[in-house]
Amino acid sequence: MDKFFSRVVLGLTFASLALFGSSLPSLAQGQLVTIVIVRHPEIDTSKTSEPVVPLSQIGRERAALLIHTLRDIKFTHMLGSHTTRSREAIEAIARTENLPITLLPAPGSMLDGKPVDDQTSRRAAIEPVAKALKELPRGSVALVGLNSENVYAILNKLGVSLAQEGHSCAHGSMCVPCTNNSCFPREDFDRVWYLVRDPDRETPVAYFEFRYGAGWHPTER
Repeated sequence: MDKFFSRVVLGLTFASLALFGSSLPSLAQGQLVTIVIVRHPEIDTSKTSEPVVPLSQIGRERAALLIHTLRDIKFTHMLGSHTTRSREAIEAIARTENLPITLLPAPGSMLDGKPVDDQTSRRAAIEPVAKALKELPRGSVALVGLNSENVYAILNKLGVSLAQEGHSCAHGSMCVPCTNNSCFPREDFDRVWYLVRDPDRETPVAYFEFRYGAGWHPTER
């Protein structure tokens, strides 16, 4: 089922690109940038006030589903926010691809006079992650682990429009409902956002949101 979902999304993306005609750069020529964004899975709630907040056992089980969901995609870059949980969400895939994970801002670096750790505002990642994604070279395929506090804001900075105040996003539209977590479904840990960008364009060429792990249930403990 997970493999099916990943292939469906890829197929829809390529079909949508075809609708734009020959004015777009060719995928075969590596002229576009593909970005896959995931929110981290469930965390260990007993650690929420500590400098390191890891995934829970259920969260690790859910993260393992991503390996199968995204296994047909060959990534070139791995990025995440500065939090341990965003790194843990994608590190198994990074090991499989033999790629380092760039966390922004860098854990241990200084921000506002304090070292960056899991207690640093998750919104601190918005500007550096968005900038890094915009600067990816053509042909890049990036996997990004983020948090509820920064997903929508980063999507917006990548050209996904913001809904008008007091309005929601129409189903299937290229839109985010807000740029913080006030409208984010906090208990949703299975969403994937898929963008295809032309670095010369403000708006993504293609944008989809889907879920992974259909029918999966965590191990009872």
